[in-house]
Order: sequence, then C-alpha cells, then structure tokens
Amino acid sequence: MFVSASLNSMLGAALLVLWRWDREHVHVRLWGVSWMLLGLGLIVGPTFQDAFPPGLLHDLQALVAVTALMASLFLQLSGALHYRDKKLPPVLSWTAFAIVLVVLSVLGARDFRIGLIVGAVVLAAGSFACGVLIWQGGERIEHIVALFFVASALVHLSGPVLDERGRSPITYTAGLYVQTLLSLAQILMCVRRARKEVRRHYERFMGLADQSLQGLAVAQRGKVVYANPAVRAIFGYEDRTGAPQSTLADLVPAHLWGEAEERHHQVLVNPDLRFEWEAVRVRRDGREIHIRAQSSHLEWDGEPAELLLVIDDTSRHRAVEALRRQALHDELTDLPNRNHAFSRLQLLTEPGSRPLAVLSADLDRFQLVNESLGHEAGDALLHAIARRLDQRLPEGCMLARLGEDQFLVIAEGAASPQDARVVVDAMTALLEAPFAVADAELFVHMSIGVALFPHDARNAAALLRCAESAMHRAKHHAGVSAVFFDRAMDGVTRARLEAEQSLGRAIAAGELLLEYQPKFRAGSRTLAGMEALVRWERPGRGRVSPAEFIPAAERTGQIKALGERVLELAFKQMAQWLARHDSVPTVAVNVSPVQFDDAGFAERLLSRMHALRLPRELLEIEITESAAIGQMSRVLPQLQLLRDHGVLCALDDFGTGQSSLTLLRQLPITTLKLDRSMIVPLPAADAVAIVQASCTLGHSLGLEIVAEGVETEEQAAAAERLGCTQLQGFMLGRPMPGEAMEALIAHAQACGAERRAAL
Repeated sequence: MFVSASLNSMLGAALLVLWRWDREHVHVRLWGVSWMLLGLGLIVGPTFQDAFPPGLLHDLQALVAVTALMASLFLQLSGALHYRDKKLPPVLSWTAFAIVLVVLSVLGARDFRIGLIVGAVVLAAGSFACGVLIWQGGERIEHIVALFFVASALVHLSGPVLDERGRSPITYTAGLYVQTLLSLAQILMCVRRARKEVRRHYERFMGLADQSLQGLAVAQRGKVVYANPAVRAIFGYEDRTGAPQSTLADLVPAHLWGEAEERHHQVLVNPDLRFEWEAVRVRRDGREIHIRAQSSHLEWDGEPAELLLVIDDTSRHRAVEALRRQALHDELTDLPNRNHAFSRLQLLTEPGSRPLAVLSADLDRFQLVNESLGHEAGDALLHAIARRLDQRLPEGCMLARLGEDQFLVIAEGAASPQDARVVVDAMTALLEAPFAVADAELFVHMSIGVALFPHDARNAAALLRCAESAMHRAKHHAGVSAVFFDRAMDGVTRARLEAEQSLGRAIAAGELLLEYQPKFRAGSRTLAGMEALVRWERPGRGRVSPAEFIPAAERTGQIKALGERVLELAFKQMAQWLARHDSVPTVAVNVSPVQFDDAGFAERLLSRMHALRLPRELLEIEITESAAIGQMSRVLPQLQLLRDHGVLCALDDFGTGQSSLTLLRQLPITTLKLDRSMIVPLPAADAVAIVQASCTLGHSLGLEIVAEGVETEEQAAAAERLGCTQLQGFMLGRPMPGEAMEALIAHAQACGAERRAAL
C-alpha cells in the first residue's frame, strides 16, 4: 500500500511538472494535486491505520485520510470538468465537499462499516463521473482514460465487498495497477492534448502568416529560415520553393551589406532592440525594390533570430519621387522649376561660395505666338527652346524654367562680366537659328538680365531680383539684348514698387490734390480757361511727380480710381467757384482711355454734374491722340454722348502720335492742343511750317488751337502769328492751387468789367 501511495504521489508530481511547462491547462494542475492527495490519503489511512490506538489521534488520522481522499476525488472531478471546458461554481463545489466530509465523518464515528461503504460509493461515483466526462471526447486515448476511471470506480467498490474493513489485498493490488495506469494515461492524454494545442496554435499562426499581406521572414545566422507567401511574392519567389535566398547578402545590394549585417547582429544579441528602417533590396530577377521593414528579436528553434516584418514600398516610393520631381521640375520642359532653381541658388550662395552669374531670360512677344498659332504651338516652342539651350549651353550652366516664357541660367564659376558675357553670347548664338513649330519657322528673341554673385547680391533671393530687374530693363531694347545689373536699377525698381503699393492708400486717404494751369487767349492774353493737374503730397515724403505715379496707376489698374478722384475734386472746386463768382472759365481734365473701358463712365459723369448743378460747358475732357486711336471703338461713343450734352472735348498732345486726319474728322472734339515738342523749336523755320499747317487744319475744322509749353515771348508771338488761339505754358502761368486760381479768376473778371465800362 505504501508503494502504491508513493507511486501515486510521484505521478502527481510528474503532472505538476508538466503543468509548469504550459500553465494554460488547468486540468493538468488539478489532476497532479489530486494524485498527490490520493497518495497522502492512502498513506495516512490504510497504510498506517493501526499506528494509533482508538482515541483522539486515531480519529484525527481517520479525518485527515478521509479529507485527503475526498479532496483527491473532487480535484479529479474538477480536472475532468476543466478538461471539457466546464466548471462548477466554487460555492457549490466547497459546499458539496463539506457535506460529504461531514457525512462520512459522522457515519465513520458511529459505524465504521457503514462509513466505509458510503465512502467507497462516493469514490466510485466520482470516478465514474470522471470517466463519463472524459469519454465524451471521442479519441482513443480519452476512451482509455475513461475506462481506467470506470475500473477505478470498481476498485473502490470492491474494498468493502471483499473485506469488511476494506483491506483486501485484491483491492490494494488492483488499485495499484489501475491507478498507476490511469495516472500514466492521464499524462499521455495531457501531453497529446498539449501537442494538439501547440499544433493548433502553429497552424493558426501559419494560416495568419500565409494570408497576411505583410511579409514575414525569419533570419538566423545570416540566412533566411522562414518566409511567408507575402515576402516570397515581394522578392519574386511566388513558386514557394525554398526561402527567398540562401543568405541575407543575396537580397541586399553590395553597398548596403555592412548596414544590414550590423543590424542583424544587434538584433540577435539584444532582445529588447527594435528597428524600423527603409532600404533598397534585390528581387529574384535582379530588379531593385524599395521596402519598409521592422526588425526585432525572436527565439527560433531555441536560438536567437531576427524577425522581419516587410512591406513592398516601391509604388509609394516611386509616387513620392514622382511628386518630388513634379515639385522640382517643370512639367512642360522637364527643366528644373523655380523652386528647384532657388534651392540650388541658395546652396551656391552660402558664405564662402565661388562666384557665379545668374541670367534671367524672357522671350519677347511670346504672347503673339499663342494668339496667332495657339497655345499648343506656344508650348512646343518653349519645349524646343528648352531642349536646345539645355543641350548646348556651356558646361557648368544649369537651365531652369521660372514660368510661362521666362528661363533662368545659373552659370557656376562665372566670376566676372566677361565670363558671364560668354554665356550670354552662347545663348544668343543658339537663338539665331529658327525653330520649326506648327509647320512654321519661328525666330525667337530674348531679353536677358545678368546679375553676379557676390558683386551684385549675397543671397539667392536678392540675386534673383537683381537679374530680373536687369531683364526688365533689357525689355526696352529691340531684338536679343542683355543688360547687366547696376545699383541704379535697384533704386528705380524699389521706387516703382513703393509708388504702386502706396498709390491706392493715397487715393483713399485724400493725399491727392489738384493744381490749375491757366490758358490765355492769343493776342489779348486774357484768361481763357485752365487745365486741372493732379498732384500727390505724400506725408513725410513731399510731392511725388506725376511722371512716377500716373504710369504706376496705369500699370496697376488704379487709373480708374485716380481718374474718378480727379473729376470729383474738379467738380467740387468748380461748384465752390460758381458759388462765389458769376462765371468760371472752362476747366480741362485729362481722362485715361482705361476709364472709357467702363461703359457707364460718360453717363455717370453727366449725372454727377447734374447733381452739383454744374453747366456742362464748364468741363472739357482731354484725351491723347495715341489713346484715342488705340481705343476708338470704346472712346468714340462715350465722347459723342458727352459732346451731345454740351461737354467740350480736346485732343491732347497732338503731333506726338500718328496725327491721323481721319481721326480729327471722326472725333467730336472742340479743341486741338499742340504738343510742346512742336512749340519749343519756334520760331525755327521747320517748326513754323508744321505749326502753321496744324493751325490751318484746325481752323478748317472750326477748332480752338492751344499751344502747350510756351516758355518764351518769342514762342508765344510765333504761336499767335501762326494761328494758335490759346497759349499755355510757364511763361504765362505755372500750375497753382485752387485759391490762387480763384484770385486769378477774380482779377480777370475785374479787368473784364473795367474794359467793358471803358467802352
């Protein structure tokens, strides 16, 4: 009996050792403890039953034996339930255990024979229940274990049957064999089930790995020992034959071997390391791909290995590269674009860099190609120019397209104007031959601006501005021309920008004012009218010349707002003068042809004069000859409307344009103003002939003839003699404020009254 009990305890210990390898299987632990308790119960009970005489120690021995045996039974039953993924509530289990223990203790104390029979029945019922639970699995080893449980139940029942005190050698011998075989079968069943679980987990992992879109590979000792289908496909091994390559070096480009080996070694020796990296790898067909991967430590077959999670990032990498190229290259010409050129220029202009030249080149009249041949032809021309220049410019020159028809050349090493001139000459020589575009041969001219680093500027942005400023200056020259930057250009450009930016604020802030230059009747030299001239008084800067801000207003489109402001100031001044004087001479106001772009300009002007109750004949609209010719379709209808309502119209700067006789006949003008360039040469004979012819023409059309720019008495006398009806110039009167003009008006009216009184 002692041998049987010891053997049961050792088999229970074996089950506990098995459980420690995989603690997920609770039934293994329960059965292991059960067999150890069974061994304890057999040793304390049947083995040493007569060790103590009847009394307290004997009763305590019996209680310990019964408790161990019943606990073993309940643990066997709990293990069987756990084996089948079932479980009794703990309260119910402990309650049943306590009831059985109390019942057996009470019965044993009153009648040992009855207690022995009830205990045997309980043990047999528990073993039979375990057999029923285990039998449900259907596997052979489970059926064997179930039969051993049933055999164990029969052994328990045989005890009281064969011997009234349960000490039959047959029972002990059968129990030794049955329980030993049962415990061994349980060990085998647990091992088999553990292996099935491992196999199931392995198959699950392999299923996930095989279906994963992410590549999984295991590298060990520099070799690939496992690769899932995804990583095989990435490296071109879809046929599933072997690992992707025998060694990692076969997958890695030669220049990356050192990096890959170092990472592999670090992961093997340090389980806590985890690398995320991107690199180029080689497919089976030799094509390079771009991958993103993560490397971490893994135990594989008991040895350290590198687990690689791999994604083929080639498409994204190519897309990123395409976007990067698109961001840095011009789509039409495939040349570097402004961003690329500027970044390159920033690198080349860092402190201590070598001298270089920047050439900003712009095609002349390129818009004419688009308008006449179409934008496709314009694009083809730009592409042809880019290809020719890019292929044939001197070595060390980078060609870029800044936008539309503007190109940039960065000539590294061009330290002097002479070096830059070599590049300029090469560009102009390349443009001499025509370009075959849209079944036509097109000759191209460029305006080129040149700036030198570090002479003209010391950073990329300033250098580019200098080159473009010089290019805009070159635009004023005909044909292919090149202009080198100088400091004066920078000042002009800044002043021009400042005037354009400040003009809008000046109009809104009321910084504009009018001065009036009088016009005098020829012969009598009496006041005949005046011309309103706009002036700009900038706070803190003084007066700005109209030669600066009028062109700025026309370039920026602010000429409309400026013209509206001038008319409003003139109307208010006329209204004030009329309120204080009986009559006011005619006020001439220059109107830009851009104002006539507004179809409602004339009607709005007439409406404003009506609102201020101004006589229409007090206003004379002046328009230049060149503007009238260029905008005839828009100017003529509105001038005719003004003239029909009594507003006077004058043709300004006559003699500087085409001087079309048809124009004089078509325009509804009342006055012809001879430009000062015709008056200044008087009384020279050739000038006399021109002025006399103009006056004769004007008189034949019934026009007033105004001589502008009269600065000497000789000029005034000659103009009067040749037929000019009015004189205007510094000799007779400079532009003056409204107050001074009002005084002149009052003086003229007083003199007129005196003459009338004298008559």
